[in-house]
Amino acid sequence: MNAPIAQGFRPVDPAEPRHDWTLPEVEALFELPFMELVFQAAAVHRAWFDPSEVQLSQLLSVKTGGCAENCGYCSQSQHFETGVKASKLMDAASVIAAAMDAKAGGAQRFCMGAAWRDLKDRDVPKVAAMIAARASTSRPG
Repeated sequence: MNAPIAQGFRPVDPAEPRHDWTLPEVEALFELPFMELVFQAAAVHRAWFDPSEVQLSQLLSVKTGGCAENCGYCSQSQHFETGVKASKLMDAASVIAAAMDAKAGGAQRFCMGAAWRDLKDRDVPKVAAMIAARASTSRPG
C-alpha cells in the first residue's frame, strides 16, 4: 500500500467509519489503478469482516415501471419498450409481509425500490406506513 493509502486505511473501530479523510488521502484513492483500489478495499474488508460470510439482502420493487425519467440504463422508464409492466404502489401490509418473509428466508437487509421521479403527496402516507411498520418490527438479521 502506498503511504497515503496506508494512512487512510489505518485500523479503526469498524462500527465507526472515518469521517476525517484529508484531501490528499482522497486524491490518492482517485489516482489508484482500479484493480489496485479493489485489492486494497478487499484487504481492508477482510481485516474487519469474515471473508467467508456474505450479507444476504432482498429487494422488493414497491412500485414498478412507468417512471417519467429518461434513464437509458433503466428498465423502469416509460420512455423505452422493456416489457416491464407498470404497477401501482404496493400497500403497506403486503410490503411488511414481504419483509417478514425475507427475514424468515435469511435476509439480513430488506430494500424497497420504487420507479418514480419523486414521491407524490398522495403516496406519502402509504410510504410512511411501510417505513413505520417495518421500523417497529425487529430488524432482519
